[in-house]
This record gives sequence, structure tokens and C-alpha cells, in this order.
Amino acid sequence: QTFQHYFIQINLRMLCRRGITGTPLRNSVRSFFGRARRYKNNRIDEIRLKYLGADKLSTEWVLLNGGKVKVIAPDQKLKPEDWIDSFWRLDLRNFELGFKLTHIDATDSEITDVGSRYLRNAINLQHVSFAGCRFITDTTLPNLLSSAEAGSLLSLNLSRTNITLEAVEILAELTSLRRLNLTDCRFLVQHRELAREVLSTELKPCKVII
Repeated sequence: QTFQHYFIQINLRMLCRRGITGTPLRNSVRSFFGRARRYKNNRIDEIRLKYLGADKLSTEWVLLNGGKVKVIAPDQKLKPEDWIDSFWRLDLRNFELGFKLTHIDATDSEITDVGSRYLRNAINLQHVSFAGCRFITDTTLPNLLSSAEAGSLLSLNLSRTNITLEAVEILAELTSLRRLNLTDCRFLVQHRELAREVLSTELKPCKVII
């Protein structure tokens, strides 16, 4: 059996144990399909990643999970300043040589650490917002190093995510940043001053908001 089949069986058993009528069942069904959707939209397709590249697969990943993006594409119908907020607005002809993902706004979306692997070689990112993404943790941050090393990543918003103090060490390596937002991160609140001190030293040109 595949993992998907096992996942479905476990969740169906859970639904049966909670009863067959009423609000608890509706909530359980909604929760089950929510988890199934997140699993599907955040799993890594290694074959497509190999042939289409990180920028294109990262774009798909963000849109499928409820975010929006800005891209540079050969198709002149898509201007660099235009936000794309629907997967269905993408024309496959845009997935040609020269396609670049520059902006991600995944605020309050369902992206996860697993899917963030698509960003590992997305070197054209300039502005990224994961604000309010409850499935984003420290594990996501190493996947942003390539765009920082390329000098393109200027702005990063991690407010209301689940990053911890351990993330500060990785954030300090994102030396291209000019703006970093870490407000209302529940696991960072108690260490706010320490994090600010470290990041202000390591990222001197960057405006750090904690």
C-alpha cells in the first residue's frame, strides 16, 4: 500500500470513532480533507523539479497553497509588477527559458516546510512573505540561502510563524537582506532581545523588526 492509502485509512477510522452525525463529524471531515490537500500540494515532485526547475515548481507550489507571486516571463501578458493569485492564470507557455520567480506572498496560506524544498535553487527571489504560515518553522530557512547568496533576496517576512531562537543562526547567513520581520513569533517572544542583538550585528544593513 502507498502512503496515501494508509493515510486515508487511518483518518477514516478516526472519523468512524467520532460518530456518524452532527458537527463533530463535519469538523472531522473538514480536517481530514484539509490535511489531505496540504499533503498533496506540498509534496515534492522530483522528476518535474529536475526538468522544469526551481522557479517554475516554486510558483506552482505557492499558488496551489493559496499564495500569490510575481514573475518575469517571456509572455508579455505577464508584467513583472503584476501579482498572480491563481494557479489557473498560468499559461504553460510561460514555463519557457527565462522564467523567473521574484516575489512570494504566501501570507496565511497552507505552505509547509516540506514544500519549501522547491525554493532551494530559486535564486531570483527578491521579496518573500510567509507571514501567518503555521506550518513554517526553522526547517524552511536553509532553502532560502541560494537566493541570499545570489544577492537577490532583499525582504523576508516570517511574522506569526513557528520559528525559534535556533533560526537566528541561519537568518544571520542571509546577508543580502535589507528588511526582516519576525514579529509575533510565539517561540521567539521570550528571546526577542537576544535575537535582535545577534541579527543587528550580523545583518548590519538590514532593518530587523521583532
